[in-house]
Amino acid sequence: MQACTRAPTVSRPACATARPVLVRSAPAAHEATTQKSYHVVMNVFQVKPDSSQDFEDMWRSRESRLKQMPGFVRFAMLRCENKPGKYISQTYWADKESFENWTKSSQFQASHSSNNSSGQGGRPATMTMLEAPPSPEFYSAVTVTE
Repeated sequence: MQACTRAPTVSRPACATARPVLVRSAPAAHEATTQKSYHVVMNVFQVKPDSSQDFEDMWRSRESRLKQMPGFVRFAMLRCENKPGKYISQTYWADKESFENWTKSSQFQASHSSNNSSGQGGRPATMTMLEAPPSPEFYSAVTVTE
C-alpha cells in the first residue's frame, strides 16, 4: 500500500481566493494525463427573496471586462438549487498573478464601481439586492476532470 502524500499548502490573501486547482484531463488509452493549475476566486451572495430575478438579469446582461484580461480562463455565476437566494460567482485564472493584475486594473475598478451605484436601465444596484455584502469562501479541489 502506498503512503498518502499531502499536497503542499498555498498561502491565501484575505480576499476571495482559493488554492490553485489541479485539473486532470482524462487521457486516451495511449496518452499521458495532462495537468493544469488554476487560481480560483469565489464569492458567495445571499440575495433578498424578492430580488433573485433582478440579480440574475443583472448578471446575464452585465458587460464583462474579464475577457480583456491576460490569464482569464472562465467565469460562472451559480444559483444554489437547495438554498433559495444563494449564489456563488466562480472565476478561474491561469495563475494568482493574473488575478492580482485584474484587481489592480481599470477594468476591475469599472466593473466594481457600478455594483454600488444606481443600477443600469432602471434596475437596482447589486448591493441593494443583497442581504449582506458578498462573502468569500475558500475551497481546495481534490480532483477536477474535464
